[in-house]
Amino acid sequence: MEFTSISATIQGLAAYTQSHKHDEPKLEGENADDYDRRTWRSKMNTQPTGRQKPGPKDGEMVPELAMIIPAFGIHDALVKAAQHSQLKIVGQRYATWTAKFKSGIGMMGPAVINVDPDSIVIPTVLSMNADGKRGSGARVTRRFPQIPPGWLATFEAMILDPVITEKIFRLMLERAGLYIGVGQYRPEVGGSNGRFRVHDVVWTDKRELVPYGINAAA
Repeated sequence: MEFTSISATIQGLAAYTQSHKHDEPKLEGENADDYDRRTWRSKMNTQPTGRQKPGPKDGEMVPELAMIIPAFGIHDALVKAAQHSQLKIVGQRYATWTAKFKSGIGMMGPAVINVDPDSIVIPTVLSMNADGKRGSGARVTRRFPQIPPGWLATFEAMILDPVITEKIFRLMLERAGLYIGVGQYRPEVGGSNGRFRVHDVVWTDKRELVPYGINAAA
């Protein structure tokens, strides 16, 4: 069975901030603020590009990394955009697009961002609740990796449910960019970061044609 495949590129309308949970060990005698100041880059989501680049030592080569938006982050944004739209599927009574986008799209991997994690990413400094609970009182300073607006990120996916057309996919991706967003402090949670627009969608329909009047499921 052949599926429709897509390659989509989104462009950041706002800064994009990440808060990947890491397990970097503390140095002996290091306090929480110094630890956060030293390890903030570990809050980035990255993956190897397969290439090498010069390291900090003369003659040293180290793996090159690319900053990514995790696949679940893109998929979750699409599902929540479908839910947010409350649009009904024509011909399916009261059914909405939420379930279709939840199970009918298969992500092929993360969205790779066109930035150099070592040079473009900067720390944004925020005063956060120490226990992670809003309004709890105790505040601490935390640093998160952030890239400026204008970033591009490309991802690939399979459209498993044929009821999802190119038009409805583009519509939900556009809504995801405006109302849901990606990353830390995105619009979905009351923030302003992570908004994006649809830069490009390459839609490759590999489904076979079925003669009119024949039930494809038969």
